[in-house]
Amino acid sequence: MKRLIQLLFLGVLGLASGVFAQVSSSKWQSQPIVIDGDGSDWGTLPRFFNADSNIKYEFRNDDRNLYIILKPADRSTQLQLISAGFSVKLKVRTSPPTKVGINFQASKMGMTPPPQMNQDKLVDKSVTNPEFMPKDTATVEGFLFAKGKIFSENKDEQSISFARSKSARDLGTYEIRIPLREIYGNVFKLETVSDTPVQLQVIINELSQKSMKSMRSRAGGGMHGGGRGREMGGGMQGGGAEMGGGMPGGGEMGGGDMEERPQMQDGGMSNQSSFTKKTFNTDFKLSTGK
Repeated sequence: MKRLIQLLFLGVLGLASGVFAQVSSSKWQSQPIVIDGDGSDWGTLPRFFNADSNIKYEFRNDDRNLYIILKPADRSTQLQLISAGFSVKLKVRTSPPTKVGINFQASKMGMTPPPQMNQDKLVDKSVTNPEFMPKDTATVEGFLFAKGKIFSENKDEQSISFARSKSARDLGTYEIRIPLREIYGNVFKLETVSDTPVQLQVIINELSQKSMKSMRSRAGGGMHGGGRGREMGGGMQGGGAEMGGGMPGGGEMGGGDMEERPQMQDGGMSNQSSFTKKTFNTDFKLSTGK
C-alpha cells in the first residue's frame, strides 16, 4: 500500500512538472507597439505556431500593456478568421481565476478589397484603400473598465485597441493591445502579477456553408457583383490589346487586387472540413524586463 501511494505521488509530481514546463515567457517590449495591423513593430515573425489551427502568434508586454499578434499561415485560415470571426480569451490562473475576453465579429469587408479603378495613378495594389475599409468591431467581457462594443484602431492609449492589416496579402493579421490595468486594476506591481501564469485561448468560429456560398457569389460576380463585372472581365480577356495593349487574361485593371483574392473554387478553399471551429490555448507569464 505504501509503495502504491509513493507511485501515485510521483505520478502527480510528473504531471505537475509537465504542466509547468509548458508555460512560455512573454517577451519584454522596450518600445510601445503601434496598433495598426502592420506587424513591422514586432521585427520578426511570430515566435509560436499552432499546427491544428494554422495560426502564428506571439505575446509581449511592457510595464503597462500586453500585446498580442495573430497571423494566419495560409489563405484558408485567413478567410475563416475574417469571415467567421474569432475570440481571444485570457484566464489568470488565480483562485478563483480572472477571466476576460474579446470577441471579434465577422468583418463586413470580408476578403474582397475594392478594385483600384484609377489607372492614372501608380497604386500599391497589395494595400486596400482605407477609405473603403469599415471599422472592425468587437465586444469585450470581464475587463475592469472596457465594456460592450469596441472599434478597431482606437487611439486612446488607456483603452483596449486592435487593428487588422490593410495589406491584401495579410488581411487576416491582427494586432491587439490590452492595458494591464484592465486585468489587474490601476494599482498593481508587475513583479507580483508576473508570478502567476496566464492562459491565452484563441477560438476561431466555424465558417458556415451559407457564408461560403455568399462569398462565392460575390467572387463570381466580378468587380461590382453584377453582370457588368463579368462582361468587363470577358472583354478584357478577348480584347486586351484594345484596352491598353497586352493585358494578359484579366488585364491590368485591378489585377493586383484580383490576384490577392482567395480562389473559392480551388481544392484548398473548397474543403469544407478546413472551416470547422478551431481552438488552441497556451500558458505564459508576463515579463518584468529583467
